[in-house]
Amino acid sequence: MSEIMKTLRLLPLAALATASFFSFGGVRPTAASTFDAVDVDQGRFVAVAAPFGSNRYQLLIIEQVSDQQDCWSENGSEPVTIEPLLMNFDFTGICSRSTDSNGYSIRMADEDMGLQYILRLVQRNGELKLIGSHRTNRKAPEIEIGSTQGLADGFHKIILNPEWAFARRAYNGKNLGHVYLSSQETAPAPVANTSQPLLPSRSEPLPPLPTAPASDRELIFTPQPNTPPADLEPIPEIAPQPLPEVPVFVLPAN
Repeated sequence: MSEIMKTLRLLPLAALATASFFSFGGVRPTAASTFDAVDVDQGRFVAVAAPFGSNRYQLLIIEQVSDQQDCWSENGSEPVTIEPLLMNFDFTGICSRSTDSNGYSIRMADEDMGLQYILRLVQRNGELKLIGSHRTNRKAPEIEIGSTQGLADGFHKIILNPEWAFARRAYNGKNLGHVYLSSQETAPAPVANTSQPLLPSRSEPLPPLPTAPASDRELIFTPQPNTPPADLEPIPEIAPQPLPEVPVFVLPAN
């Protein structure tokens, strides 16, 4: 079992190297809507929470391709633990495994959501939940797909919620190796990725500016040429006053 754990813990490294070349599940945005989903035998697939690192888990989907040998075994309940038997033999042509977004994605209401949502496992309330998180919008609602219904050591089986099921991706009538976690429910409505209030549009009047008290107003008059200010009283004209008479004294000549 230690060798199995060691091998599966290396899966994220291989997945990272693959994902660096095939970003977003290797699907071009122009082609995402052209894929179809094909129903599969649900008993031939299992979603597994595979431990790696320190208390971390990665989604692993195993498919039983042929009946030559069992690819996994199940034990217990709440949670169901998984024994990944495919690591004990050469499983080529017998088992198939998907370890990253190149091998699995979400599909809702016949729409491929692999470019919008990423699958991840989170620990909440004493169990592991498989959820879909929006790749860029943190305010978008999460999509809960299934849970382990408990915690234990090792590998956990993820029990899909009733509205979810496995399906296979197909293109032009040809089945592909990519696995869908599929639901006929509609994806959550997009949410604006901002918490800042929007400014009023041009059609909305801006609030009036506050007016200062009358005592604080500054009056500025700009009189027009040759026009007296309207708010000033005209200066009354002063009539010219005659000068007072000064007496003249005439001295006699010698």
